[in-house]
Amino acid sequence: MIKSVFDFDNELHQMNEEELRSLLRELYLRTDMALHDKSGEAHYTQFAERQQQLFSRLHEERKLQKAGRPLPDLQHAQEIHIAIGESPLGSIKVALGKFPGRESRRFFSLNDYYGIGPLGDLTDACALQRRHLWLLERLHLTEHGSYLLQGLEQLRHLESFMSSIGEEIKVMIWYANNGHERTGLLYALHLLRHRQNPIKLIDTTALYSVLFEGSERHVLHLGELTSDQLSMMWEHRGNADPLSSEQRNLLEQEWLELAAQPGTLRMWKDDAVCSVPEDSLDEFIMEQVAKLTAERTTGEFINTARVVGEVLGSLPQAVGDSFIEYRVRQLILQGKLDMEGSPRAMRFYRVRMTGTV
Repeated sequence: MIKSVFDFDNELHQMNEEELRSLLRELYLRTDMALHDKSGEAHYTQFAERQQQLFSRLHEERKLQKAGRPLPDLQHAQEIHIAIGESPLGSIKVALGKFPGRESRRFFSLNDYYGIGPLGDLTDACALQRRHLWLLERLHLTEHGSYLLQGLEQLRHLESFMSSIGEEIKVMIWYANNGHERTGLLYALHLLRHRQNPIKLIDTTALYSVLFEGSERHVLHLGELTSDQLSMMWEHRGNADPLSSEQRNLLEQEWLELAAQPGTLRMWKDDAVCSVPEDSLDEFIMEQVAKLTAERTTGEFINTARVVGEVLGSLPQAVGDSFIEYRVRQLILQGKLDMEGSPRAMRFYRVRMTGTV
């Protein structure tokens, strides 16, 4: 139920273009009727009540849509494969399709973006809402601000789903060593801390260096890998021993320490994930803008998408384009970059170093 402007904002960010048009059309018609009806204060009260009914109906329709995306049916399941993100999960499904046991295999993804934002105890509703609001405030202007794909309610239900996995079911967690996926892995293990399931970790970064020895490529995130490469990793790792109690305790402690760190950007450094201030990449972003500026005529603006792409291509970290664009907008607000255009999406505006006219 929509009880506050925060709830309404959350609903808006999950609507597609046609739903927004329909909502605005109905609001206009109702407002126009109210302006032309001179029956007095009672009518305006009725008008307000009708708007609330409209918003309530919007929320109920949204709930029905979410119900159309069912959680995995765990009946008859013998193993469940978990990935940090919907896209890599799709590759894993394809990779395992040729192996026996498809009928007893289930798949699930943690779709929050754990590489940024405050953590804390995400099983607590207040901490989860604080994180959700932080992300809404910073990413809602970006083209891929559909972090907001994950509604707050879905995130709240994550704990109950993980707790519903029968303890006889084997749990396989796939990840690469970066701030986002490692944090998601640790959180998944935290949610399973009271369960006795056999848990195996599929560290694709380490497996890539073993299976493709001699390759100069370093795997930043699981989404870089092909389904054939993932199949090879499953053949190599599928029969490995599950985590011991001692290993699980160490990983649980790693989560608790990470969740308590104050930084809001997760980076992979010295074989561990750590939280750092959100502006930690600003200097690197400015360096990439300076490099692109040197390739152009004096005073020329650079497409923001080009800047973001240059940063992502040069940065040895798996940081999403939405966050990089957010930091570009902050650098504009701080007066370090000039802007031309409208920042409603990165393809609509351009930037340059301040003072390069």
